[in-house]
Amino acid sequence: MNSSVADWSNYAAKIYDNLEPGGYVEIQEINVFVTSDDGTLTKSHALHRWAQLLQDASDKLGRPYFNPSNLKSVLEKAGFEGVTEINFKWPSNPWPKDPKHKELGLWNNENAQFFLEAVAIAPLTRALGWSKEEVTLFVAQARKEVNDKRIHAYWPIISVYGRKPKDA
Repeated sequence: MNSSVADWSNYAAKIYDNLEPGGYVEIQEINVFVTSDDGTLTKSHALHRWAQLLQDASDKLGRPYFNPSNLKSVLEKAGFEGVTEINFKWPSNPWPKDPKHKELGLWNNENAQFFLEAVAIAPLTRALGWSKEEVTLFVAQARKEVNDKRIHAYWPIISVYGRKPKDA
């Protein structure tokens, strides 16, 4: 949902207002900026540029990508209590050694084959003036990198949940 929400504070306030006292909210968001912990993904990679271009285009369209690491404070400011944040790493392919993350990388890579272009086509053509062919060629470069097991990339995923006070 990330860039489809224009004002996360307003969104959290509406959730709060519509929950029964004691009710819970949980939000899971992806950080569009794929990263790596070991430097195998750099700003010169097409995969990083893909994320930056999505950010630039979404800014131009008036729906900027929200940094999900701010979700905890957004829910707290809205009045939720016991707000908890859990961070996950979704590998770009099956590069991890441990079986759980290797399998997660396999599934995430399968999804990436389609979402890299699916989420880029409208913003890059509408906001940045790219042709469909330019997007397709660019995404092909990013797709090669997402398939490269030497690049230890992952998408940060954040899950945040909290409870509306029982006396609210």
